[in-house]
Amino acid sequence: MDDAAGVGRDEVIRLILCQLSAYGFANLSQAIAAHTKVPMTTDSNSRLAELVQLGLQSEQQQPPPQSQVQNQQDGGALESDTELDAGGIDLSRASRVAEAPQYHMWYKTKHKGTATTAAFSRDGEYIATGSADASLKLIEVDRVRRPSAGSARREDKPVIRTLYHHEAEITGVAFHPNGLVLASCAADRSIKLFDISAAYGKHAFQSFSDNYAFRSIAFHPSGDYLAASGDSPDVRLYSVRTGKAYLLGGGDSEMSATVAQVAYAGSGALIASASSDGAVRLWDGVAGTCVRTIQAHEGRAATGITFSRSGKYVLSTGLDSCVRLWDVGSGRLVQTYAGAHLDAPNAQAVFSHDETLVMAPDARANAVACWDAQSSALLTRVAEHSQPITWIAASPATPAFMTCSTDECVRFWGAQ
Repeated sequence: MDDAAGVGRDEVIRLILCQLSAYGFANLSQAIAAHTKVPMTTDSNSRLAELVQLGLQSEQQQPPPQSQVQNQQDGGALESDTELDAGGIDLSRASRVAEAPQYHMWYKTKHKGTATTAAFSRDGEYIATGSADASLKLIEVDRVRRPSAGSARREDKPVIRTLYHHEAEITGVAFHPNGLVLASCAADRSIKLFDISAAYGKHAFQSFSDNYAFRSIAFHPSGDYLAASGDSPDVRLYSVRTGKAYLLGGGDSEMSATVAQVAYAGSGALIASASSDGAVRLWDGVAGTCVRTIQAHEGRAATGITFSRSGKYVLSTGLDSCVRLWDVGSGRLVQTYAGAHLDAPNAQAVFSHDETLVMAPDARANAVACWDAQSSALLTRVAEHSQPITWIAASPATPAFMTCSTDECVRFWGAQ
């Protein structure tokens, strides 16, 4: 039957697994992967639906719909992204000042070197952390919340996997949108992809490499491409299917600055980059051209970048010790968050899960500064550490966040 269809059993099952994940059934997809012994790949989440649509169109002898193509022709990436309505922060609407949050530490685990980076999965159910010791840890959030999180029993431990395949400090981590693949980048000039649906195995199943150290990675919402930046003036896109690399701007940019961080908008239409020359650049995610450059931090390095959930705003962090919110459509500065000391080359601010707060590590206080996102009022400092905080990652689902520190620990903080 497989020979007649021209498609192998494993390939069909992989398409089914990815489509189930796209529909929000990641746990079911993971169970099926374990039962069928077919490991997940990074195929597009919606590939099966696309093939079914093409098959139905062919069967009915109808041409493919042109609505999406027409939309792209009628408007640019900047306009399409600002039309999204996914909730979250919106400075065009008045709202009351958020209450000062209170957090307490729920869980702590330790690497064997400085904890350098962390990320939540899209559904907030898992956390990945990286370290200067070149190791990665995978943490299940549900186990963090249990009273037995500190138990000596192995089956109760929140750390469910430890991964090794890099040869130098881990500098960035990102979950594939299907929740079953983890990407990591490192100072060893490589990017690794790990199948975290497999019950065992500590090594990557796919790897990309270049001639410079990577500092940041971000998946396209479809999972088909991975944006990467580092000790180079270029932003690269890697096809996770073919491994082929593309340079944004065609590689003919006159920039000499290095790129500290990259981020995708939720629609995938735009990529943002933060550079050591102080510029925030917005790139067309399809054409690969720079559509806007913002001199964001008064000539000081821009060290962090992230989009709001709607894609209407982009949040930049810089060594002028300011976090700034920019309107994507116009490039206009709409808010400045001041009062924290930001001095790390990878310092970055994040939104809370509901985008009522902006949060960033304050280097002088060794704590996390929390601002009201709408008014920019500095509300409080939380999560005090005895040593500097190197990274912060906010849960996309709950009022919680993760911190990394030079004391080699990663800590999970939840609202009281």
